[in-house]
Amino acid sequence: MTRHWTQLRRSRLSRRSLLRASARAGVGAAGLALVGCGGDDDDDQQSVAQAQPEQEQQQQAMQQQQQQQAMQEQAQQQAMQQQQEQQAEQQAQQAEQQEQAQQEEELDRSTAQEEAEVSEVDLDAELIVGYGSFPPTLDITTAGGGGGQGASNNLHFAALAAYNSGRVIQAEGGFGDWEFTEDLTSFIWRIKEGVTFHNGEPLNAESVQFYWERILGRAEYNPDFESSLRARAGWMGDISIVDEQTVSIVMDPPFVDAPEQSGGINFGLLPKQYIIDNGDDHFANNPIGCGAYKFMSWIPDQEIRSERFEDFAFPHDAPFQWKAGWAKYITGRYFPEEQARAAALEAGEVDIAYRISPDVAKQFEDRDDFKVIALPDVRVMALELPVNQSLDPITGEENPWRDVRVRQAANYAIDADAIIDNLLTGTEERAYSPFPAGYDPPIGNLPGQYNYDPDKARALLEEAGQVGFAFTITLPTGLWTADRIWMPAVQQMLNDVGFQVEVDYADFGNALSLIRNNEVPNPFVFNQAGVSSGAPLGPAFAYRLITTVGAPYSHAQETDDFLPEFEEFQTLINEANTEFDLQRANDLFHQASVISYENAFQVPLFGLPHLYAVRPEILYNEYYDTSTGLNAIYAQKLKT
Repeated sequence: MTRHWTQLRRSRLSRRSLLRASARAGVGAAGLALVGCGGDDDDDQQSVAQAQPEQEQQQQAMQQQQQQQAMQEQAQQQAMQQQQEQQAEQQAQQAEQQEQAQQEEELDRSTAQEEAEVSEVDLDAELIVGYGSFPPTLDITTAGGGGGQGASNNLHFAALAAYNSGRVIQAEGGFGDWEFTEDLTSFIWRIKEGVTFHNGEPLNAESVQFYWERILGRAEYNPDFESSLRARAGWMGDISIVDEQTVSIVMDPPFVDAPEQSGGINFGLLPKQYIIDNGDDHFANNPIGCGAYKFMSWIPDQEIRSERFEDFAFPHDAPFQWKAGWAKYITGRYFPEEQARAAALEAGEVDIAYRISPDVAKQFEDRDDFKVIALPDVRVMALELPVNQSLDPITGEENPWRDVRVRQAANYAIDADAIIDNLLTGTEERAYSPFPAGYDPPIGNLPGQYNYDPDKARALLEEAGQVGFAFTITLPTGLWTADRIWMPAVQQMLNDVGFQVEVDYADFGNALSLIRNNEVPNPFVFNQAGVSSGAPLGPAFAYRLITTVGAPYSHAQETDDFLPEFEEFQTLINEANTEFDLQRANDLFHQASVISYENAFQVPLFGLPHLYAVRPEILYNEYYDTSTGLNAIYAQKLKT
């Protein structure tokens, strides 16, 4: 069986190169010793010798003899060097041939093994996954439904766009192809022909138009429908049908991120007539999409069952992320406690224990009957602060988070490196929001990185008159690795410098609904602060996810009482979002990032890899270089 992680082909220095180098090294010193020992012009030396006394002529003759001898020795050494190099070349050729033959044999054996394993994939299998969080609703466009990525969204729904393995959106190859009009006034989607939803409805221009009209509250069947995605569509003007498979969206104003924010990963297409005929509540409990799996049944807080959609639009080996499912059935079961997920795996009740802590993962390491999969996350964890409210929504008094000294104190208080080394795997990267973890800030040397400095944190709190400042942090639980292990450390570090912090360990699905509906007035933890260094998306991706107006996990809304610094920051972000010149856009993002960084709008923590324990017959190869989590569509269950 192949290893559970994707095999990488590593380049090596060939033995041929090494043998050549050693041959040259063996004769190099002798060759260098002879440099400069050759004679002057022979005719000149003879003319000078005729005018010299006999003794001088004899000395000259001896010198000529020595030079001739040296030249002979040099010729012999050069011949020896050439012979050694020829021998080294022959040995290197033989070694390279042997190495190449060995590599080809290993590759043939590996390929044969992989083919044998794929041929042993049980296409009629039921794959059972133990999840730590379940969504409270299965409508992907709502606040609660957006948190069901693993158990529902990735399976049942599909967005329009294709992505390469680096998570870069592609103009062609998905459920739809896109382009901007030449005058940048409109954005065009051309829908793939022949695609149907799970109930047989066609995916066409009409269904895509309805999808966005519903989100924007323009759909006639129910203009009061509330979608958490509405803020992301604020750039959309009229949405018109050009022909049966083409939709045109007026950009008001022009929006460089239109492909991502109209057909990107977070948007799952829905069937128009099914929703109109049955209503929103029915759809939220009986979802229909066009994803690789179709919904079968749901028992809230217990189980979600899905069946492979045999008419899915793409095969197993499709070039982008949309791929047909392997297992016949996928069943998600809800275990909010990770030890319960681990126990279910041990008992054979599940095939995959979703997102476990490093301590629990150790129970399954170095065992033949289980494997541990580690996947990096595209985003990093951060504490989101309510900076844009002049009054504390809890006490009604002046909001302490408006004082930059309080925000900076929170940044200096947390020893992220100690948490990484002692409570996590040790491979995590610190985050310096708004910059990605491990990513050097592109704007040069920023003053005063917020490294761990508890004395400075306490001094800033004292200076601000906020020692004893009490607040609650909301932590959505069940989705992030070891959240109940590292969060108490964060809490203690904040308390040690003079804060008084309580933590609300909230169910992820319910907490997500409140956060997206802007109903969490206090600080909360979320993983939208940036991207990890393993993701090639670069800083622009991070800037669009950090605390900005309209961001899905943000305290900032249009009606808020902005800090002057935040208003300047948001103005730069808005300008960058309408700038189609990449260099100019990056410059604007960089300027905004300086403001965000210096004013400590967030408390960045670290990137988290996610750990999964699986049974030995499970093969998994993640499509994305940097994922957001294990996608059960890609999991293969071998015949036993």
